[in-house]
Amino acid sequence: MYRQKGDIMHVDAINLIDILEQKFEKDHAKVIARAIDEAISESVKQQSTILTTKEDLANLKAEIIKWMFIFWIGQIGILTGIIFAILKLYFS
Repeated sequence: MYRQKGDIMHVDAINLIDILEQKFEKDHAKVIARAIDEAISESVKQQSTILTTKEDLANLKAEIIKWMFIFWIGQIGILTGIIFAILKLYFS
């Protein structure tokens, strides 16, 4: 009943119309099938947006961790330099 097409899932309208025609008139079945297809397509688009947002957050987290390590290395370098300067002044 469903088929995957790229990143968007579409309802197989012909099969859906056949099923709906058993319960409804042909015109009503087509309208209902289109409404279901549009609802599913919209839902998939929303889910795609949510997944994209989660991917962006994961990338941002990795970027923040990278910059934290760079900051820590810089701080260690500065503190090491200050300690060596103080020791040099003390022992000279």
